[in-house]
Amino acid sequence: MKHRYILLLLFFSPALLFAQDIVIGNYTFKNMAKYHGEMFRGKPWGKGKTIFPNGNVYEGIYAKGIREGVGTLTKPNGEKYEGDWFQDQQLGKGKYTYTNGNVYEGLWFKNERHGKGTMFYYNKDKYVGNWENGKRSGEGRYTFADGSYYDGAWKNDMKNGHGQFVWKDKSSYTGDWLNNLKEGRGIFIYSNGDDYSGQWKNDLQNGKGTYHFRNRDVYEGDYLNGQRTGLGLLRYRNGDEYNGQFLDGEKSGIGTMKWRNGDVYTGEWSHDKQNGKGKLIKHNEDIYEGSFTNGCLNGAVIIHYADGSVFEGSYQNNKRNGKFVERNKEGQITATGTYNNGSRRQNK
Repeated sequence: MKHRYILLLLFFSPALLFAQDIVIGNYTFKNMAKYHGEMFRGKPWGKGKTIFPNGNVYEGIYAKGIREGVGTLTKPNGEKYEGDWFQDQQLGKGKYTYTNGNVYEGLWFKNERHGKGTMFYYNKDKYVGNWENGKRSGEGRYTFADGSYYDGAWKNDMKNGHGQFVWKDKSSYTGDWLNNLKEGRGIFIYSNGDDYSGQWKNDLQNGKGTYHFRNRDVYEGDYLNGQRTGLGLLRYRNGDEYNGQFLDGEKSGIGTMKWRNGDVYTGEWSHDKQNGKGKLIKHNEDIYEGSFTNGCLNGAVIIHYADGSVFEGSYQNNKRNGKFVERNKEGQITATGTYNNGSRRQNK
């Protein structure tokens, strides 16, 4: 019994001695901050309050003369930190209220938001996720006041890495991001039912991609600055198909159009229509070679008919106009004359 009493006395004696040495006093730090509260061995130790020269006020726990434990720091501008301190720094769990109305609740490291935390923004936006050195970094979800949200990777306060953005109209992008911009590979689903899957650069479709229209047309090919530009294949739901060059979303350059009725045109395009030199092979195997304007024969034209006969003449707005020569399959001239707006006048 005597030994047990001695052990208990040895265990509690330091705490009792520490408690007996705690006094209430004042202390001035080197930076001229004024402290009033519990002290031990001449230093702030325990609960106390410090008023700093810049007007900041700290109320909380001290150990060995520095803030360590739980405390509240209030600034003259109204900002306030409530939470854990370690070695005179905000470290651990804490809540910070900013002058603009933002409120952060979460982990801190060396006076910076660091680790898991939630920011409630003054405009009703909200971020829940990881922080690094005071910035959104790592995985996190940012929800906007209108219901739109981004869920994914962050770096330096910006969307960086893989993530999904869903807008309030239910359109969405899932894919790669760089500095808040769509960059890399991703899928965009539009609110009207269209979708694009492919490469992105500077927030726009750039590179190879596939676009599905809600009417079931499909484009596969090149994009530049958000437009179909380069080589591509456009399949229409009715069976028509264009394979060739595009510019700013339109057929432009050299390309081949195959219609479901069997007609095939190969040649120059501009503004989504045949413009320039081209060859049109009809489903009955007649071949038209010549100039086109806005999809119509316009200029010199040679027609090779399926039976071997040939027409040489000119067209204007898809109608024969001007001199002509006709030959049979042996190459012999069978007729000459002129056309006027489609009306034939044959030489005798």
